Amino acid sequence: MRYFKIFIVSLVLFYPMECFSQQSILQLGLWNISALSGDLKIGGLYGQGDINTYGIHNRVHTYNYYGGIMVNSSSYLWNPNFLTVNIDGGYYPESRQDLYLVSPNIYNVINTSKLHLGATLFPKKAITLSTHLNFDNSYDSRENLTDIRTNSKSYGGMFSYRNKFLPVTFGFDRNDWDSREILTGRSFSFIQKNAYGRATKSFSKRDKNELLYTHNDYSRQDYNLAAVRNISDNLELQNGFFFDSARRSQFNSTIFGTIQKGYDSFKQVRTNENFYYKLPFNFTFNAGYGYYNIVRSNETMQQHSVNGILGHQLFESLHSSIMYEYVNALESSYHETSNKVGFDLNYTKKTFAHGLLNIQYTYNRVFEKRTSSDVSLNINNEEYTISDRVMLNRPYIMASSIVVKDVTGTTIYQQGLDYVLTFIGNFIEIQRYPGGLIPDNGKIYVFYTANQPGSYQYDINLNNFSINYSIFNRFMDVYFKTNRSDYDHIQNADNLLLNYLTEDIYGSCIRIKSATVGAEYDNYQSNLVPYKMMRYFLTWQGKYKEKILFSLNANWRDYKIPTEETHRIYKDINGMFTYAFNRKSKLDFNVGYQSQRGNQINLDLFSTRTKYSRIIKQLTFSAGIDSYERVYLDNQKTDYIGVYIQVIKKFKY
Repeated sequence: MRYFKIFIVSLVLFYPMECFSQQSILQLGLWNISALSGDLKIGGLYGQGDINTYGIHNRVHTYNYYGGIMVNSSSYLWNPNFLTVNIDGGYYPESRQDLYLVSPNIYNVINTSKLHLGATLFPKKAITLSTHLNFDNSYDSRENLTDIRTNSKSYGGMFSYRNKFLPVTFGFDRNDWDSREILTGRSFSFIQKNAYGRATKSFSKRDKNELLYTHNDYSRQDYNLAAVRNISDNLELQNGFFFDSARRSQFNSTIFGTIQKGYDSFKQVRTNENFYYKLPFNFTFNAGYGYYNIVRSNETMQQHSVNGILGHQLFESLHSSIMYEYVNALESSYHETSNKVGFDLNYTKKTFAHGLLNIQYTYNRVFEKRTSSDVSLNINNEEYTISDRVMLNRPYIMASSIVVKDVTGTTIYQQGLDYVLTFIGNFIEIQRYPGGLIPDNGKIYVFYTANQPGSYQYDINLNNFSINYSIFNRFMDVYFKTNRSDYDHIQNADNLLLNYLTEDIYGSCIRIKSATVGAEYDNYQSNLVPYKMMRYFLTWQGKYKEKILFSLNANWRDYKIPTEETHRIYKDINGMFTYAFNRKSKLDFNVGYQSQRGNQINLDLFSTRTKYSRIIKQLTFSAGIDSYERVYLDNQKTDYIGVYIQVIKKFKY
């Protein structure tokens, strides 16, 4: 009883009496619903197609039905300044059947559901408490090859104290995720716990400081692999200070430290200091220092980096700068140093006939040196983005040492199920398997051992020059770009992949209102993959009296590669047309054509999509037709046409 009295007294002290009268769409005693919105959806698709592959004819009929409901609500208890509650939930079932004449039929059931609960106590007061509880479930297929059932649950809370002296925030989150492949039986699960605290402090109007601590506990269990767990404690300090009231000159500092124990144990410290100052006579000076130190059981690395840039602005036309950068990396098995010097010129000038001339030139010379004995080099966390395949950077890699992981570092992709290795000369290529765990156009992190020469050195000369001239307010642009990369003083670098590059690009384009047409020639001479490419392009978009919207994009590219007997020619054109009958009904039409010619890449793809939509009261009706025709290598042909209809009921109170 005593605690209840204290609670009532606190409410009276926190809230004035006039706050009792608040607007709501529904009152249930002390419970008030302030907002309610969502949508109901139902739709279906029927399609049929003919597939001819190497002389074998197949026919497919596709039936797709889907629907669902989504509801979002905002409520408060007694008063919106006391306790607010947000509830979001939805369920979207879907069924798809692909019935083939000579191939096995495919049946897919796709279900997605979610329930998200959130509450905030005293949302507009100095002390605020918030919590959340989320449930997400899905049953889906990956690239139409593997059925996946995924369940996840997350919950957490946050406490914040807003004040002028030392604002602080504390929080905790937990996320449980479990996924299972129905066909193969492979299962994957992880539990992630995060606790954090943040404090900010400003001692004057010219500074801002923030201290952040996080505790992360991550455990993962993958099919047929040992469970892994990493526990890390992280501390980060950020400081910023302005030297003048106009905030033109400043100093920023970031210091970050990590101690991690478990599957991947290490200690790490990173610092980044940056100083920017505006000098008299239109000079600026920018300097930075970075430090990186990591200690593992079998590896220790320490790296220092220093850089400086002195810039100058002459009137409004010429900006120039000189720079220097030094990097010193000392690892357990090697020592690397890099010195980089260079300068940059950027000249911009208005000319007659509303013209604009821009000239830019950059030169850098890099001195690279590495010292160690001839040993096996252990490479960790080498990042790649893979869509179909990607070649690893270094030659002479031991294939048996290759380990491919995801961004978290705990999911180990399996060779033969998720990817395959291909040898190309002294290099190794990773090819992604569709339907595996590696996502299309996703990032992978590769660990491997490569036999490399211990000591080498070389110098790189980098030259970049560009000139662009436009007249009549950019009615016509003419430009030229050139890049040069060459090497000097090379020692023991036979196993390295040095790219001697000479690239010249000539181009011009004309702009008429919203239309642009142009041509470009690219002469790319490299000791790795040289080519010559001619490109023509067109873009056009606009509208007419708020009734018609349209766009057109077209490209034509002709590649001449010395290693191939025939040219590679790529053509594509895409158009969009929208006609609005009135504010509540419109017709959309999209058409596209893609063609490619060359050695074993011949392809023709033509697609169209027509959609009519109309709003009647609070119902949105949509109906359309999709079709495409695909011919690949003259022996694989697919024709498809499908019709669909969809009805959406939106509501908002």
